[in-house]
This record gives sequence, structure tokens and C-alpha cells, in this order.
Amino acid sequence: MKNIKLFKLGQIKLIVRLALLIALVLSSCQANKHIEGNKYEAFISQAHAKGQFNGNVLIVENGKIAFQGSYGIRKIEPLDSLTLNSIFRIGSVSKQFTAMGIMKLKESGLLTYDQNIKDFIPELPYEGVTIRHLLNHVSGLPDYTRPMSQNWKSELENNNPDKFVSGNIDLIKMFAELKPKIHFEPGEKWEYSNTGYVLLASIISRVSGIPFGQFLKEQIFEPVKMTNTSVYNFVPGDDPQMPNRVYGFKTELNGIDLVSTDVHYLNRVVGDGGVYSTLEDLLKWDRILYTENLISQSTLEEAFSPTTLNNGDITNYGFGWRIDKSPSGKKVVYHTGGWNGFSAYIYREIEENNCIIYLTNNSSNYFGSMITSLENILNNLPYETPKISIRETIAKIVLNDDVDVAVKQYKNLKLNEPEAYNFSENQLNVLGYELLQLDRIKDAVEIFRLNTEEFSQSANAYDSFGDALLANRDTALALINFKKAFALDSTLNATKKKINDIEE
Repeated sequence: MKNIKLFKLGQIKLIVRLALLIALVLSSCQANKHIEGNKYEAFISQAHAKGQFNGNVLIVENGKIAFQGSYGIRKIEPLDSLTLNSIFRIGSVSKQFTAMGIMKLKESGLLTYDQNIKDFIPELPYEGVTIRHLLNHVSGLPDYTRPMSQNWKSELENNNPDKFVSGNIDLIKMFAELKPKIHFEPGEKWEYSNTGYVLLASIISRVSGIPFGQFLKEQIFEPVKMTNTSVYNFVPGDDPQMPNRVYGFKTELNGIDLVSTDVHYLNRVVGDGGVYSTLEDLLKWDRILYTENLISQSTLEEAFSPTTLNNGDITNYGFGWRIDKSPSGKKVVYHTGGWNGFSAYIYREIEENNCIIYLTNNSSNYFGSMITSLENILNNLPYETPKISIRETIAKIVLNDDVDVAVKQYKNLKLNEPEAYNFSENQLNVLGYELLQLDRIKDAVEIFRLNTEEFSQSANAYDSFGDALLANRDTALALINFKKAFALDSTLNATKKKINDIEE
């Protein structure tokens, strides 16, 4: 009888939770009824109803707001809904503010782009790296996340407050002590590096003599009147200093349970991320960049200009902005960001005065297809709602039935409904690592094996399969797959290190 009572109690809790969730969703959507019939509202509402979007969106057409809306959950404990004033973590979209800080110091004559970073951070072991190299992602410095995970209180879980770094200084000390090898000579290649923007933030602080967050507040956020934007010194749980703060979360593989992803030991590292903002403030940011109220247009133009490598090749990254062209052939600058459940996107067709600002705290497989569709709507091109995630579909089968059944269902759906589902390589890759995190190693091995069969020319597929095989203590087969990965892509330095470690 005790088990029956517990089961009924669990059912009651689930029903209450679902009822509250539905109420929150409905109340959130009601805030957007005044724009019913809007082409963006129709698309986003449909995606939200299918569980493909949770967040805030703002669209500017020809310099005027064409749409803004708020959909879904701000936090899960307790459940609360988003509003247009909700403050999101914007991940790597923060890099453009870091770059702006450097540009302001340059205009003030306090540094130059081609100055050696050892002038400001002499404890670093790297020679010949300049501020410009960091801005353009051509420094060759390795990303800090892997060395930190291997060497920073590795016995503790990533969400344990005792593991929290105090800030950028801990990362700099680690690089000074461990001296991770540079991936290539500065200016030789382009490789996205969060490390570079962390160092830029530290340079801003050392040159200005004040904390990085305070510098951005005084030099950027306050002049632009971005009153709800800050470099946030992360505090777990509710913070009365930021009552509208949004919390990251994810949906478990069973498709039902919601789990917080908000807390991470690297949350206080800034420069590459760390900024929180709102739709309204990011719109102010977009608008100010058409003026010279922060810096001159000639200085800003360099931020929107491509990178030239040592050999003369051009890569489409400026200072904190990726560079592209709109469907009409005019200049676009944009950037994505992602961290701990959050995804952010700012897309500016600067010659056409159009902008997309997209913020979510429940990032998913639908992020890329959502922003692509919004860009197409903006440009009056054909679009479609995102395809169903095959990862989400077969994950439930793996958990509730068997991985072999899941593999069969994958192949069946790909044969019979290829247009209905998203069968991209990343779908299986993400699922495989999620299963590894759940310690379902044998299931992960089979999912990664399937990925190598489906994407036999992908270096990443073999590299990930090798990771799972290592976890399964099949070192010989792991080595074979790492070598396959490196043969397909010789730029995979991390894969080469795995090969060396096994052979040594």
C-alpha cells in the first residue's frame, strides 16, 4: 500500500506542476496578443507551442520595431514566466562589448591594437601575441575550458560553489603555471578562442585601473542608457540585486523533467561572456552603433572589417563580430552566444537598418533553424518551422526501452520520414555525450557508432566515438577512431593529444 500511495502522490505533483506550467505558458503568450497576425508572431508562437522555443525575441525592420514577444519560463524553481523585461545571460554576444572596451581605450591613446599582450599581462608565457590577434581570434592560444576542467578542483562537480573560480585571475594563474602549448603561431590561422577575450577583459581592467564590469558600466552601459545590462558577478539562487534575472534550464532526456543548468564554476570568468541584458537594452546597443556617441565610425568600421592572416587569406571575423552579407548582398554583422542553457543572437543588416535580437534560457537543437527562419522572414524568403529533433525522439526510446530499438527507429524514420526530422550529425553527437554524462556508457557507444556509420566522412564523429570507447575502456579501438578523425582533419589538436597520450 505504501508504494501505491507514493505513486499517487507523484502523479498529483506531476499534474499540479503541468497545470502551473500550462498557466504560465498561456499568461506569457497573452502578452503578445496585441500583435496577432504579425508574420513573426505566427512563426514563433507555432514553434513555442511545439516546445521548440522558450525566450524573448525582438525584430527591427527599417529602423522600427516590427515585433517583440516573450514566451515561456523564466525559472523553474519556483516556476515563473518570462516578461519583455527579463534579463538574460548573453554568452559570447558579450565579446562585442569587450571589443568596444578595447576600442575606447585605443581611441583614448592608452593602448594600440598591435601592442604585445605581455606589456599588460607579463606573467603569461606566450611571445608575439598582440591585442589585435586576440580580437580577431588568430592568437593560437588554446581555449581555457579543457585545461581548467582537468586542473581546477577536478574532484568537485561543476555546479559545486566550492569549485567556483573567483574571476579571470584564476585562469591567468593557471595559464602562467601550466603553460598550455600554443596551437599555432599568431596570425597563422583563425581559431575561435574564448581565452583571447578573457585576456582582453583583463587588459581593460589593468589599463583602466578598475574592474572590467565597472569599466563597461561607466564607458558603455550608462552612456547608452542600458540600465538593465551588467557584467554579473554570479550569485547562485535568487539575487535581490537582479530580480528579473533569467535562469538557464534544460528538459531531461525523458522529455518531461526540467532541470536547472544555471550554476557552473566558470560563471565568474568574464570578457568572453558574463554579460546579462534585455531586449530593450540590446536594441539601444543596436541603435547607438549607428552614431558616434561611443566611438568614431572610422574606429567602428575596423570592428566590422575581416581579418587578414599572415599568408594574406581573409577570415570573416572582426572585433567581436562575425561578418557576412544579407540576401541583397549588403553588409551583415552578427554573433551568437551560448552558456549553461542560454543561447543569444544579435544579427544586424547594418546597411538596411534591420536587426534580430533572440534570447533563450532553454537552448536546444532548434536554435540554428529558428534564427535561420527569422532571417528568412525578415528578407521575405521562404521559411519553415524547425524539423523535429531526432535526438529528442530516440532519447526517450533509449531511456525507456533499449538502445538497439532506438537505433532501429532512427533508421526507420530516416527512411520513411526524412523531411520531418532533423538528422544532422550534431543530433546524435549531443545525445551520445548526454548518455555519457548519465554514465550510460554502452548506450553512448552505440549512438556514436551509429553517427560514424551515418557520417563516415566526419572527423568529429570518429573523435566522439573515440571518447565513448575510452570511457568503455576499449583503448585500442578508441585509438583507431582518433586516428581516423585526425586523418580527416589534421587541425584537431585535441585529437592529436589524445593519440599521443594513448601511444605514450
